[in-house]
Amino acid sequence: MAAHVAVDELQHGPLAEPSIAMLVSGGHSSLLLVPDLAQDVQPLGRTIDDAAGEAFDKVARVLGLPFPGGPPIDKAAREGDPSAIAFPRGLTGRGDAPYDFSFSGLKTAVARWVEARQRAGEPVPLADVAASFQEAVADVLTAKAVRACRDHGVDHLVLGGGVAANSRLRALAEERCEKAGIVLRVPSPKLCTDNGAMVAALGSRLVAAGVAPSAPDLGADSALPITTVSR
Repeated sequence: MAAHVAVDELQHGPLAEPSIAMLVSGGHSSLLLVPDLAQDVQPLGRTIDDAAGEAFDKVARVLGLPFPGGPPIDKAAREGDPSAIAFPRGLTGRGDAPYDFSFSGLKTAVARWVEARQRAGEPVPLADVAASFQEAVADVLTAKAVRACRDHGVDHLVLGGGVAANSRLRALAEERCEKAGIVLRVPSPKLCTDNGAMVAALGSRLVAAGVAPSAPDLGADSALPITTVSR
């Protein structure tokens, strides 16, 4: 998780500390408070079911678009109306967890809407569905990120992960951060998906901070919880 944040330093220089980081990919949607990138990264919220990228993939399949679903949905949405269909915004109610994410209900809502049109023998407006779905995702992500910044008195937001390449997410984040007086940092789309660059960037930061290296016999564990640190 920290590596997704660290990769931004390759493009924009040293990270302001503290910062809020929003990481969005096929595997996770997370909000982090980053007082010290090398030694203190605190989880604030996470996805409780489908991550944003996973929802893009599943909605793309419903629409007959190729995998991975992010780029083709982004492309199709450019010709659509983002307000055409009122898809739900998960976990945005008054009593909901303020920093957690849920996109399973949104994915299901899109599938049911498309299926209803097909059963009725009506054409599916692919561009409008793509734009409305994408707007719902970007709306939730950016609203929660800006809220986290305000709640924690932080004026820098880093957006990372593969879904950070989405054009609408970038545009809405920029718009809302500007209104809120928050500095937005988003690495280039290439860096958002370059795992090697991410790990190298974090490794360099850890060395510079004098963090002790892992033992030579440290084993790899793909099931290790992201909140567990092993050295």
